[in-house]
Amino acid sequence: MKIVGLTGGIATGKSTVTNLIRQHGIPVIDCDEIAHLVTKKGKWVYKRIVRMFGSGFLKSDGEIDRERLGELVFKDAVARRKLNRATHPAVTLELAKQLLSHLLQCHSLVMVDMPLLVETGAYLLTWPRVLVKCDPETQVRRLVERDGCSKDLAQSKVAAQMPLEQKQKWCQYIIDNSGTRQSTEAQVKDTVWGLRKGLWWKSALQTPANIAVILIFAISGLVQR
Repeated sequence: MKIVGLTGGIATGKSTVTNLIRQHGIPVIDCDEIAHLVTKKGKWVYKRIVRMFGSGFLKSDGEIDRERLGELVFKDAVARRKLNRATHPAVTLELAKQLLSHLLQCHSLVMVDMPLLVETGAYLLTWPRVLVKCDPETQVRRLVERDGCSKDLAQSKVAAQMPLEQKQKWCQYIIDNSGTRQSTEAQVKDTVWGLRKGLWWKSALQTPANIAVILIFAISGLVQR
């Protein structure tokens, strides 16, 4: 099973790209969705976050107010590290479980959508890697439209992330999502063709490596927990 990493910056359109990739029959593991899953009310990560940040970051229904917490960790690097320490073990364990599930289902290819793929070093456990990018002006405009924030705040959020040019050095496929949907669809089609090339004989050879990757994610999650 080929474990492909996918990453990008804020508001570059990763969701659009992963939806198109799914339409080609490739399963996608979304680490943002995993993070939402493991922080739901009653989960042990939820309890850890409440202990760390207090009940002031809860909504009326008791769930974590992700918007307020997100604003805090954007401004406060110490709080951001605390949140990462609280959530990373559970996310890593769930990722290992989902990878194992796909391996047992004999999937030849699975994609892991991880915004911090390069920053966390997880890129070393995936090959090849796909970067979704767009030009800075489009990125800021989309962020303003999506979040209803000011242009200055949008620019600050983009600037706070690792530059896409730096991430690009670690990626083998680049999808530029600055243009039309038709352009993006064509790039996704070409990328999928490249990813599937030679899968029929490589999949069996990659199984031992897959097991090693799953064990690394699982052990990492257990140790940090």
